[in-house]
Amino acid sequence: MMKTPALPTRKTKISLLLSESFKAVIEKLIQALTRSHELQVWRKKDRNGNAYWQAFDPKTRKSTSLSSEAEMRIWIEQRYYHSD
Repeated sequence: MMKTPALPTRKTKISLLLSESFKAVIEKLIQALTRSHELQVWRKKDRNGNAYWQAFDPKTRKSTSLSSEAEMRIWIEQRYYHSD
């Protein structure tokens, strides 16, 4: 006679969910602690769904928000490649 696998209980589901949440928190913490001093750039969306770009320079602690990738590229080039 073959046994059918037991369905996960509510307690098992909660434990799995907590385990995954804990893992995500630990990964974020490790990323924050090991982040280098390089320029960080990311894309976000406002509450209306419009995309925009943000950048943060940990060395100077300066940040910017720009409406397009092209503007961000220009900002980076001017800041890092054309500064004397």
